[in-house]
Amino acid sequence: MTKGKNLSDYYITPTHDFTQYVKDHAEKYWHKDTAFDWSQDVQVNLENHLKNLSTDDFSKIALMSAPIMKEDVERKMALIKEHHLPADEDALRDIGESLPPSQTTISKAVAILEPLKDRRESVFKIRDELEILKSETIDLRELQRMGLYNTDQKVRLLESESERQEQALELDKLTERSNQAQRELRELQSQIQEESKHIKNKIQKELSQIEPGLLRELEETRNLLNEVLESGEVPQKSMDLERLTNLILKRQLRGLKDIANHALVVEQSAIAPLTMGIIHYKRHREIQEVITTFVNDEAKHSATFRRFLAEKLEAKEFISDVLIKGATRYMWLARYIPRLGMFMAVVVEAIGAASLEFFGKNEFMPESLFRSISQTISMQDEVRHLDLCVGIYNELYHKGTRWEKFQNRKVLTVMLKAVYGDKTSDHHLIQAFRVFGVAPEVLYLHVMTRLSEQLARVGFYITPEKLLQIIGRKQ
Repeated sequence: MTKGKNLSDYYITPTHDFTQYVKDHAEKYWHKDTAFDWSQDVQVNLENHLKNLSTDDFSKIALMSAPIMKEDVERKMALIKEHHLPADEDALRDIGESLPPSQTTISKAVAILEPLKDRRESVFKIRDELEILKSETIDLRELQRMGLYNTDQKVRLLESESERQEQALELDKLTERSNQAQRELRELQSQIQEESKHIKNKIQKELSQIEPGLLRELEETRNLLNEVLESGEVPQKSMDLERLTNLILKRQLRGLKDIANHALVVEQSAIAPLTMGIIHYKRHREIQEVITTFVNDEAKHSATFRRFLAEKLEAKEFISDVLIKGATRYMWLARYIPRLGMFMAVVVEAIGAASLEFFGKNEFMPESLFRSISQTISMQDEVRHLDLCVGIYNELYHKGTRWEKFQNRKVLTVMLKAVYGDKTSDHHLIQAFRVFGVAPEVLYLHVMTRLSEQLARVGFYITPEKLLQIIGRKQ
């Protein structure tokens, strides 16, 4: 089964090394102790919350979740009938999210793939390493090009030939290790391809034997959801009620992955324009040092959300190609027009802070670990970040001219449409809000209200209602 228009992106199980990487990254940048209790079990937290809901509150969540879950089931059934069961563990587990835990068919299907699992995990491990090496190489080359030196605490100008030689040596090591990892990856992929030829037929035969039973289980799930939707009420039978609760729990876990991933992407988005700010403000040492600390904060936030995804939800982050291309364009814009780069930083920070503030509230986020992370970051760092961005913009750039306002409005419109323009009712993030009983309009009104307040601080007032119109959501 391949990813396409009719198949949502499922989260890839991370390798052990990637999990350790995000832990190391968090320890590197998170200098202050936090109240995060990493011993918590996220699934247990959500399960307890569902069990303790009042009848009315549970019915609300069930009726908001049922159409989403039914659509998932029907999509998976259609794909299985057309393409048969996928010989991919993550795709199989994605199907398993639509089945109650009492069903063991998915576990049997996953077990069939065991002969290839170790080899594929080795591939994922090397790919993760290459991803990290690529990122470190790009950062180091940019520092070399601009004549800067990273001391882990701050970025400053190169001061000696020994530092220049140290950078060159480090770049050689990164390049050598990248080339070696590429060779290892090619050899491993070749071995897997050869081994797959011998066992592929056996695997497909065994999966075919399981397929009819799995389709029957999915059909039973669809029938249960149809009953809920047609009656407008949750089941009265305890067995059916338990099945429905388990289905909602699985869908909420998936929704939490989407929400945590969104938080990670927003935090990452602020790093590019801020990094350009470090480069531009070489002659403003105090501003450069402030923004360097700022970038380190964003790195620790990203590492924290990565750790939450990898350690608590067994998922690696997903960043769409569209967003990556957009971030690249924004980075080039920030490189040559620092004022717009700083304005973009205000926008991204305002959106990120508002989103975390929203999910730091108990009525919107029942899972306590993610809620505590959101509360801590939004209260400890994001307020300070916004004050810094606004202060730097007003001190260096704000003139109040028509040209400034025109450019800011253009950039704001493009950014908001790029971030929110694709989020129709079937978007995975919109569905994630709904399975927690949150109407998307509630979140968007909160975010746009906060964004309007921060834009007013840099002399660019635009009403929340107008911002909602830009992203295609009217009140």
